[in-house]
Amino acid sequence: MAEGVTKVLENHAKVIEENYIQPEGQNFRSYALSNLRGGVGKSSLAFNLAFQISRQHSLLVADVCAQCNFTEMLLGEFKPKVTIYNALQPVILGPAFGEAPDDISYRISQRCEHFKGGKSAFVIAGNPELFAFPSALYQQLNMAHANKNTNAVHNLLHGLRKVIEREAKIQECDKVLLDTSPFYAGGTHLAWCAVEAIIIPVRVDEHSMDSLELTLGLLANPGRDFQVWNERAGGLVSPKVAAIVMTMVGAKSRIRATPDQASRMYVERALGIAEKHASVFGHGDPSDAFVLTDDFHSAGRISGAERIPISELRIGRFHTVEGRRLQVNQSAERYQKQLRYLASMI
Repeated sequence: MAEGVTKVLENHAKVIEENYIQPEGQNFRSYALSNLRGGVGKSSLAFNLAFQISRQHSLLVADVCAQCNFTEMLLGEFKPKVTIYNALQPVILGPAFGEAPDDISYRISQRCEHFKGGKSAFVIAGNPELFAFPSALYQQLNMAHANKNTNAVHNLLHGLRKVIEREAKIQECDKVLLDTSPFYAGGTHLAWCAVEAIIIPVRVDEHSMDSLELTLGLLANPGRDFQVWNERAGGLVSPKVAAIVMTMVGAKSRIRATPDQASRMYVERALGIAEKHASVFGHGDPSDAFVLTDDFHSAGRISGAERIPISELRIGRFHTVEGRRLQVNQSAERYQKQLRYLASMI
């Protein structure tokens, strides 16, 4: 444990002091950002990570959270006619809902100009109707299981995967990134079945420790719902955990590039939870999956409110957010380095 914490902190210092990035990423194509609690900065992280990935790879992103925060950050005031819900209904609920639409994604740079200058990036928009989706999905799954129809269970659980793979092929995208809801049932369950790897944002607080334990337990425990349904589908392959992103890590320490004592305590606890579930990680050593990101205050508020990736913010520039005049301070540089490092991991 002590060696793992030391490794995480030393790696964090290299990122801040030396602008360190991983020379080679992991061999996963598709990722879901997921944490079974709200308020950890998941959609903001998804927005910024999508920007970073799109600098190097053509990218398809999808919003399977009914709150649609990710969609709003990418598309702004634009109201998409076709959403992930339109694509999923015929696949999951049957032909009575019509044919799946052929054209379901939107080019991000047409609605968020900051994405220009990179590779092609497309978004499948979210829909608030996903709030009601779990009941319909599990009704279908239970019917299929009651009829001992393993193929039907398999096809239902891979419904989102088929939608994503088809659109990624059409748009010639190298990478896929999904933003999920803080609730496991429904869209998040399908997202875990659709991707090869999961990125878990974890805030430095008590509730996030509980959520991390729950998330990793669902992925690892054969007696929990996710693995039970995987077996009912004939043995689906589970995604690996590609990264644990510790968010809101305090930097008010006397030692440069070192988190404060409270943050270090939560990092140690999160690492302990990760080591109990080491089998679900893409890394041989779970400590290699940890990324620390700053409590970035005004930069994060500006980024979210004005739909500007943090990497595009200019130090010293003022922005007005909800009637308050905020300045991008030097701390944004640390977060820019941390985002580049996270993107280099995947």
